Amino acid sequence: MVLTSHFIALGLYALTTVLVLAPFAGLRSAPRSLLLGVPIAGIAAHLLGVARLTPFMGVAPTLSMLALFLALFQVASEAAFRASAVGVFTGPLATGLIGLALLIGLVPDARLVAGRSPWSILHITVSILGLAMLALAFIAAALYLLQFRELKAKRFGQVFRLFPPLERLDQLNHLSLVVGFPTVTLGVLLGFGVRYAGGVSVDAAQVVWGMLMWLVLGWAVGVRVVRHWAGRRAAFASIASFAAVLLVYLALKLTTPGTERFL
Repeated sequence: MVLTSHFIALGLYALTTVLVLAPFAGLRSAPRSLLLGVPIAGIAAHLLGVARLTPFMGVAPTLSMLALFLALFQVASEAAFRASAVGVFTGPLATGLIGLALLIGLVPDARLVAGRSPWSILHITVSILGLAMLALAFIAAALYLLQFRELKAKRFGQVFRLFPPLERLDQLNHLSLVVGFPTVTLGVLLGFGVRYAGGVSVDAAQVVWGMLMWLVLGWAVGVRVVRHWAGRRAAFASIASFAAVLLVYLALKLTTPGTERFL
């Protein structure tokens, strides 16, 4: 059931990606009902698979959950902001993450997950949600900069017609950061609680990476809310924050390899 649900979600996310990218290839734009309906069907199948993966442990289940959150954000962005262009990034990412998870192996080792507490599962889930929010802020920022460059060069082509207005992308970036920061904060607090109060072993690399994500996201929120950055400056801040989190993750993964952790 786990594999079947994930393969169905993989196919539907891939179809969503094709629908989103079709207009950029000069093809007819898909109806909005399909842009919402296809990923929603994929999310429904994906949820069935993820529900059978608990308690989460290992890279593969983590990648699957991250893909699920990205697909949810894609639907939410289209529904609330009419920002189907978000799917230019989230579609391939969700598809690729599920494909990678399937290659790694989605069935967690019972020996590794024995005794995993609900608090530990909540910590992992909230942390992945915070990472997905940071990724959404990065995507909104990237779309903003792409469209800004096209407008500055007075090229009113596909990007200008298919991307949402700059103001809407800036709002999406702002919302992602403002909601993402308390989410990451909760994830970090739960991590410390699981490690020190719950007596559960938490890898030091997870603590380092979680604290870094909290710090860089806090900085990105600070320059937006306290220093009132907006537009290009805020977009660059979001991209720099996401890049820092990703680079440190890669560094930690290279120095402490393994697939047994959720990191």
